[in-house]
Amino acid sequence: MYVALSGPKGHESVTIREDYINIDGKKKIKILETLGPLSKLGGDNPEAYLEALKAEMKEKTKLLKEEKMLSVMLSTKDIKRAEDGYSKLIIGHAILYKLWTMMKLDSFFRNAFEERKNAKRLLDGLFYLLIRRLSEPSSIRASHMVSNGYAGVNDVPIDILYSVLERLDQCKDELINHLDKFFRLSTNRLLDHVCYDVTNYYFESTNEGTLLTFGYSKEHKNNEVIIVMGLLIDSNGIPISFQLFSGDTMDQNTLADAVVELKKRYGIGEITVVADRGMNSNRNLSMLSDQGHHFVISYTLKKSKEEFKKLCVGDEHPWEVENYDNQTGELTYASKVIDMNCDAKIPISEEEREVLKKQRQAEKKRGACPKYRTVQIPAKVHVTYSLKRKRKDENDRQRAIDKLQKRIDAGQVKASLRYGCNQYLEFDVDCKNATIDKAKVIEAAKYDGYYAVITDRSELTTEEVMKIYREQWKIEESFRILKTDLEARPVFVWTESRIRGHFTLCYLALSVIRYLQYFMLSKGEEVMSASRIMEAIKNSEAIIIGEEDKHVLGACVTEDYLKISSMLGMTPLQKNMSPVRFKALTGLDPRPNLAKLVGKK
Repeated sequence: MYVALSGPKGHESVTIREDYINIDGKKKIKILETLGPLSKLGGDNPEAYLEALKAEMKEKTKLLKEEKMLSVMLSTKDIKRAEDGYSKLIIGHAILYKLWTMMKLDSFFRNAFEERKNAKRLLDGLFYLLIRRLSEPSSIRASHMVSNGYAGVNDVPIDILYSVLERLDQCKDELINHLDKFFRLSTNRLLDHVCYDVTNYYFESTNEGTLLTFGYSKEHKNNEVIIVMGLLIDSNGIPISFQLFSGDTMDQNTLADAVVELKKRYGIGEITVVADRGMNSNRNLSMLSDQGHHFVISYTLKKSKEEFKKLCVGDEHPWEVENYDNQTGELTYASKVIDMNCDAKIPISEEEREVLKKQRQAEKKRGACPKYRTVQIPAKVHVTYSLKRKRKDENDRQRAIDKLQKRIDAGQVKASLRYGCNQYLEFDVDCKNATIDKAKVIEAAKYDGYYAVITDRSELTTEEVMKIYREQWKIEESFRILKTDLEARPVFVWTESRIRGHFTLCYLALSVIRYLQYFMLSKGEEVMSASRIMEAIKNSEAIIIGEEDKHVLGACVTEDYLKISSMLGMTPLQKNMSPVRFKALTGLDPRPNLAKLVGKK
């Protein structure tokens, strides 16, 4: 506040004024009070009066700043339409803006987009799509409709948002390299062993293409086209890279490409691949062994040969470690290591086949020359038994049987579905008279409590092998985050460049979430789930208070927002902030949002 004079000399009028920035970002002057003519107010000494008044206003301004008080004009008009009430802005993504700058994503994408004539809009669009994916995921069209509700988000045309996906597709490799460089410097990333897994995503469509094809859907969307995604993560659970494959690609056939890319991108000489039983094929084991890599992969006892089952579950190979309950004498934990050779078929090269053909001709052997040769890979299977796991297996199976019995009683059994609880079904030839196959239940019960992991690293103990394998849950959780929290599927774009861009955006969002969780752990703080972080972002808002171009943002934040922002070293928000002050605190400029939201009224 300050004192100003207006009018001709000798007849000046005294006013109290205030400067402010309106919603368009322009400086404005507001007359707070008109005191009257100076000649009447000042009496015999108008100059002394004026100086005293200026000192008083200066002191009042100082007190207001110290107390952080803001004055606003409030309307008492009736609410006859929804827009007559107060508007709100989401402000929780100030956390993401902090991470955006910490991870140097602003400078990376500015360089990646600089050659484009609409580079600024692309950058704005990308940041908005990222915060939308990390707060309330939706399609491009749905996201575009609510962009004004996010503080500091500039209105970006929908065609620019689609262009963002296309540009992401083009700079995918550079982005993965940038993130890897950042994670190497900012985390304890080690690539001596990595976790790998595959899943697929469905499209609500039946139109096939190069990537979109029909295949085995893990969500049983077998009447819709799907796409396959292979994901590599490090021991911290932070993504390393990803690849997309056509929907009809078998899971086991993706690992070779992932390892080749990892070796090429990072120049790694030797790694240990940690994967679930879906990757446990002799072809994959031989590929890893041939390239000088190692594997720690779960082993399916139920599908192994009978002789080997007896070694694992029977008494032919005794336990090497046994722990018993002191009170009941019941076996609570046991482990043993069994040596085995994995027979693997390896394709014979054309040069080798030519030599082999001549050899067979010389030996007068008949028949076609073989295309594969069989090799043996020495490995160790670490078998463990846990009473806790046994009880869980028993409970899981009983729930499945109870569920199946309800289906049978209701006549809702589908003979074609052989997964889940239906594995215990028994049918007539015509698929009628379904009953529970007790023999299958008894056979399954033999393996309750048992778990097996196969590896070619002979120097590792069972405890070390299981510790490495337990990291596999992180990649399973990452896929759950992608599918459930980030809602990577169903996918609502159809051109292949936009599809690839969509998954690159989801990969980026996953990387941000995982890094924030790592940051929490490194600070010794509670690690929040992805859904909890996203709730903190979505539910931290500001109410737009005030009238006549002078507005205040009244902050309403969650406890989790406060924890995260404090952890990241962010300046605390104020209960009430001018738009300019909010920008100074967060880096997000809400004035364009105010111009649109308030302009509607």
